[in-house]
Amino acid sequence: PTGCEQTSPRVTLTDSVIATRNLPQLVEPPPPESRSTELASPSTIRLDRENICAIGKLQSLQNIHSLYLQQNQIEKIENLGCFPNLRFLSLAGNRIRRVENLQPLQHLRVLDLSHNQIQTLDPDELPCSLHLLDLTGN
Repeated sequence: PTGCEQTSPRVTLTDSVIATRNLPQLVEPPPPESRSTELASPSTIRLDRENICAIGKLQSLQNIHSLYLQQNQIEKIENLGCFPNLRFLSLAGNRIRRVENLQPLQHLRVLDLSHNQIQTLDPDELPCSLHLLDLTGN
C-alpha cells in the first residue's frame, strides 16, 4: 500500500506542526507571525507517532540538533536542508525505500533508518560526517 492509511488523517510535516507539537502551549495560541521566531529556540524536535506521511518545505531551523520522526508513514527523505546543524536523525519505522537527499546535512553524525523498506544503499547519498548508521530490519 502506498500513502497514509485511509483511517488516519494525512499529516505533512510543516512549520505549524512543529510549533504545535514542540513549543510550550500557551493559554492563547501565539499569532502566526510570532511562531517563526519561536521555532528557533528548541534544539530537539520530537514528532514520533504523528501519522506524518511527508516532510514539507520548512523554514530554516538553524538550532535544531536532533530530529525524531520515527514510527510515522514517511515514504521519502526530502526537504531536510532546513536543518543545517542537525546531528541526530531518527526515521526508524517508516516506509522509506531509498536513502537520498541527505547531503545538505553536513553535521549529521547519527542516522537511524531501521525498520523501513530499504533494499539497496548508495554510500554517496550519505554525508561524510556520519559516524553511526542503523539499517536494522530493512
